[in-house]
Amino acid sequence: MTSRDTLAVLGTGAMGAGIAQVAATHGWQVKLMDTNPAIAQKAIAGIGKRLQRSVEKGRMQQAEAETAIGNLHAIEKTDELNDCTVLLEAIVENLDAKVEAMSPLVKILPPEAIIATNTSSLSVSTLGDRLGEPARTCGMHFFNPAPIMRLVEVIRGKSTDESIVERAVEIATGWNKQVARAADTPGFIVNRVARPYYLEAFRCLEDGLADPEAIDTTMKDLGGFRMGPFELTDFIGHDVNCATTRSVWESWDKPSRLMPSLVQEQLVAEGNLGRKSGAGVYDWSGESPVAIVRPGHDAVTVNQNAMEYIEAFTEKATSAPAEPMQKLIFSRILCGLFNEALWAHHDGVGDTQDIDTAMKYGVNYPRGPFEWISDIGDPVVRKAMEALEDMTGTGRFRPPA
Repeated sequence: MTSRDTLAVLGTGAMGAGIAQVAATHGWQVKLMDTNPAIAQKAIAGIGKRLQRSVEKGRMQQAEAETAIGNLHAIEKTDELNDCTVLLEAIVENLDAKVEAMSPLVKILPPEAIIATNTSSLSVSTLGDRLGEPARTCGMHFFNPAPIMRLVEVIRGKSTDESIVERAVEIATGWNKQVARAADTPGFIVNRVARPYYLEAFRCLEDGLADPEAIDTTMKDLGGFRMGPFELTDFIGHDVNCATTRSVWESWDKPSRLMPSLVQEQLVAEGNLGRKSGAGVYDWSGESPVAIVRPGHDAVTVNQNAMEYIEAFTEKATSAPAEPMQKLIFSRILCGLFNEALWAHHDGVGDTQDIDTAMKYGVNYPRGPFEWISDIGDPVVRKAMEALEDMTGTGRFRPPA
């Protein structure tokens, strides 16, 4: 092994094992550590099975799979980290637990080694400070499953050295990942900008505009999204999705745009977490899902003058035919996404290209929000957002000055 291309992975659950697989298939030596060495060995066996399936499906050669497996090493002694280029942790989302697990390892690493965290929600700056290594601590946030999902958010802490960020970007790019640079702010890019896709869908449901099936179908047919918002929240798990929403909302001083949905919080309280519990917005117990959450009160009155701007927006945003109510639903959810992207850029979370990259490759959006705004035309988008703000009067569609 050489220090030039050796990765230490702390935590060998689904995410840690996935990251290890990515690095090993790109020629890196990978040292896997867990609380129990048997867990790391089990992770390597699981990676081997996944690589063998790739061989069987013609996605890689047998020799390539064998080489990748040979690059994986379960280790027990911490002093074996003394030649590692990168330490990347992928353990539980708890700052105290990360500090406790990483602190003894940081002392053994070479002084030039990158200290990276896969956190999706915790402060990279705080972690670096508590480890006593703020200059070389950064975030490398992979998305699950890591071997398939293309995005890595590289997060610079307040004191992270620029050379560390650039090396992390270079490494992720070398692993055939799309990189989005993000500031160390709550939710980073993806977990912040994606909020309205779920939240505005719940608000459309609460306003009685349509049932869940119709809202999901609208976003897939008109927007080209792979999954509708309710299908996706049922897949993610409402407990996870709702907790992320509340965390981001509270961290950004509770703007109305990001306010959690009472309907979704009620689902969590009742234990209806989605597919993993058998029911969420949909009942998943049968051969096909059936919506069990129904629309709220009668649909809101729609101002016809405002609808002219909604019509113009929809005509530019999609080529698919749509009924008036579909156009309203589509414009509300899409403009919600656009507005959060505008606010994220305004708040310095990332530049427009990084935000577009993050949303296309982190959550598989058909287009990045700024790319979509450009295609539609900024004046058309602004008019539609003004019309939606007049309809709702909530501040959700009010862009930054």
